[in-house]
Amino acid sequence: MLPGNEITFENGNFGIVATNPDGICGIVSSAVAVAATFLLNQHYVIYSLKDAEALGIVNSVDNHELYKTIAEFYAEAGTGTELWIYGVAKTRTLDQLIGDSTALLDASNRRISGVILKYSPSVADVAVTAGLRTGFPATILAAQTIANTYTTEKIHPIVFFLEGYNFTGVAQDLIGFATATNNRVCVMIGDTETRTGAYTSKGAAVGVLGGRFAKNQVHVNVGRVKDGALKPLEFFIVDTPVEQYNVTALHDKGFVTLRTHGGKSGYYFSHGLMACTVEDDYRHLARRRVIDKAFRLANGTLTNYILDDFNLTPDGKLSVIDAQSIEAEIERVIAQEMSAKGELSVDVTVQNDTGVNAQVDRNERIAVTGIIRGQIQIKPKGYAEYTVFTIGYNINS
Repeated sequence: MLPGNEITFENGNFGIVATNPDGICGIVSSAVAVAATFLLNQHYVIYSLKDAEALGIVNSVDNHELYKTIAEFYAEAGTGTELWIYGVAKTRTLDQLIGDSTALLDASNRRISGVILKYSPSVADVAVTAGLRTGFPATILAAQTIANTYTTEKIHPIVFFLEGYNFTGVAQDLIGFATATNNRVCVMIGDTETRTGAYTSKGAAVGVLGGRFAKNQVHVNVGRVKDGALKPLEFFIVDTPVEQYNVTALHDKGFVTLRTHGGKSGYYFSHGLMACTVEDDYRHLARRRVIDKAFRLANGTLTNYILDDFNLTPDGKLSVIDAQSIEAEIERVIAQEMSAKGELSVDVTVQNDTGVNAQVDRNERIAVTGIIRGQIQIKPKGYAEYTVFTIGYNINS
């Protein structure tokens, strides 16, 4: 090689990523305060792992779990992604962390749509019932209750990402969610560290799950193979490498876990399952996110009509023109913000199909009731959970 100069252009130093306002996450974590830079019970908004380090959150014994979660989140979501963090004392129980999430949600003013819980108590939590931390069903229910309250009362739909804490490693010990109704909670089993490593990992790599959630559009399954393997190069179920564990048993019981695919390198999420029955319309995280986005858009549109005046028919019902106007506006907003971005199914063979249909009840006598009733229906994407083909020789061609 001849002597000479070589200067290359750096790229990525601005830390700019495409903003996904539908996937902003918050982490509520057991933590230790760091001087005056990172206080407990106070929210911080960061955009990179360096921002966390600037606060004093480093890979130390005190804050290893929080640091690890943030690092894995940014490895997946990318530098520049908005992330809210909220540390609480390590004396707080897991159930108390669930309650503490309300302070972060209130501070975010409806920006957060995914809450990541990272539990790292100062005193080892060792009690186990049915394969998980004792009292875990009540913990899930508490998260679901908060999520429901924020959705209905504050028009702030959210989902929780919980760790399958203290998992024994025996899938048969788990009860699963065959009769549960927690369709705003994901429970993950699987971590990037072993149970008996340098740090005792009793939780899960929820930062990775949150990172995929933040990066993906609402209709995209976190396990979609086309998006590529997850960033971590190792995953374990307790002390067993994922590829050596029967993760099908975890998946069948409704947990989010990790898997490999034949012919593909790396690890992938098994599915985005919520902790609820298979009959629930919102059992899949993607379905939950799609309907939540439509909910937010519909609410914002309908709010504009509060105390507005309308023309009535002789019997006190909403005029056809006004009813059609409301329907058209709802459909326009949702189609513009979702269908146009590929987040709803659209049949291109059907004229004017946008994947959304709004109908105002023409029989409601609003002159008497003051209520406009209606129905909004959206058409979700389909997901290929299995592919079934045959293969053979064609000797006739």
